[in-house]
Amino acid sequence: MRTLGVATLVMFFAVAVAISAEGQSELPSPVIGTIEVVANEVFDEPSGGFAAFYRAANKIHISTRERIIRRELLFATGDPVDAERLEQTERNLRALSFLRDARVEAVPVDSDGDGQPERVDVRVVTWDTWSLTPRIDVEQVDGRTIWEAGVSENNLLGLGKSVAAWHRTDLDRTTDRVLYRDPQLAGSRFSLTASLADLSDGDEEYFSLTRPYFSLEDTWAFSVGAGAFSRRDPLFEDGREIDRLRHRGQWGDLEFGRSVRRRPTSALRFHVAYRTREERIGSDTRDFGIVEVGIRSVEHRFTRLTHVNRFEATEDFNLGAQSYGTVGLSTPALGGGEGRVTSAAAGHSRGVAFGPGHFLVADMAVVGRHEGRWVNALTLARARYLRKHATRHLLIGRAEFQWGHNLDPEVQLLLGAESGLRGYPTRQFAGTRSLLVSAEERWFVADDVGQVFSLGVAAFVDSGFVWPEGESLSLSDLKTAVGIGLLVGSNRLSLVGDGVRLDVGYAVTSVSDVSRWVFNFGSDIEF
Repeated sequence: MRTLGVATLVMFFAVAVAISAEGQSELPSPVIGTIEVVANEVFDEPSGGFAAFYRAANKIHISTRERIIRRELLFATGDPVDAERLEQTERNLRALSFLRDARVEAVPVDSDGDGQPERVDVRVVTWDTWSLTPRIDVEQVDGRTIWEAGVSENNLLGLGKSVAAWHRTDLDRTTDRVLYRDPQLAGSRFSLTASLADLSDGDEEYFSLTRPYFSLEDTWAFSVGAGAFSRRDPLFEDGREIDRLRHRGQWGDLEFGRSVRRRPTSALRFHVAYRTREERIGSDTRDFGIVEVGIRSVEHRFTRLTHVNRFEATEDFNLGAQSYGTVGLSTPALGGGEGRVTSAAAGHSRGVAFGPGHFLVADMAVVGRHEGRWVNALTLARARYLRKHATRHLLIGRAEFQWGHNLDPEVQLLLGAESGLRGYPTRQFAGTRSLLVSAEERWFVADDVGQVFSLGVAAFVDSGFVWPEGESLSLSDLKTAVGIGLLVGSNRLSLVGDGVRLDVGYAVTSVSDVSRWVFNFGSDIEF
């Protein structure tokens, strides 16, 4: 077992330190021995009437190639044992869309029986998902239907590559999109993403090539990207669309990052970037050629839980401190428009653990640009709370406050059924400052029924409001709703999002000419 292996290693290192303190020579650290990869199929094949069905499905499915899993490993035979590398490899594997779970198990080997392991063998166990699926998503939000239909393959030929094509009709427009993603371009650690979209009110192109940090020990990262878009951005007042702004733009990014300090559970990283932004919004023009520098501090303090968002699948939550700050400068000499423009962003987040399955994560961020005055400035303060009552029963809470200052014309803060204030119509409240507080009890009642789907139920209370520009903040303005929901998910099938939910919300605080009842059918169950 992985836990036993890590515990044995910790005991070994503690003994080594104690012996060293007594003046004896240090014992050599164990190294990694054999590395075994065990890839499990999508479906188990139980004895019984449905065994033939599951067996046939597994034969049709193309399993993930072993070399694809091995390329994700952050360790190799002969390397000194590093628990953080083993754990980060496990987290990286779980983050892949074509795997539903992964385990990295360390097994100490004491060949000569002296009580000290000479090596540690590693067993990497993965479980595939059914990656070729219809891309179907239907959301009913306040009587308006958002739907999506298409097909996606998240593990093409077992190589981990994704291709997808779909049509989507949402609250603002219809979109026909094709996408290709390769997380291991030509067998490297570079990831390629490209997409093209035809919109009912424009078009969109996107391209990126990235080499991210895969672990705290990684020394560098790189990204280059470009894109263009054309659309009409809607503006709202009292839940009604009052105008649309023509919005055209193109952008480009080139960024290089370097880790300047690395410790066992933290890293300090620096980046430099050049970014271009050319946008036309209504009658406004924005041209920026930005040289940007930034710094980021990352700490790893993960906790693993099941039955939060993804039902029985394992999820990783980082309670470590994360901080960042960036400053950018745009001038005509750098490729920008007239005048000097400074952009800045900063943020910090940290988790506090109160016990097993009981924690709070708080974060704060500010962003804006200076053009003789601060414009499009936004401050965000947020807290997320989770408490497990039992394995399948938990309480989650969220509080989020946003404050906008001199926002760009196309930027609005919105609240309604689609953004967390269930019980009120879509985009009912619009303005420049918003507050949302919600609490939800979840019960996961059935896992992996027929190896196809899982079920849960929820009860929630939401309270929030958005204050228009110039209107003073008052907690008496908050609108409150209560409701219940049905949660449906599947970890063996590739779904849009973590699952789907059906919510019925009731507005405790009424709004004139608006029904108190709102029915939502959608795919957002994220904590």
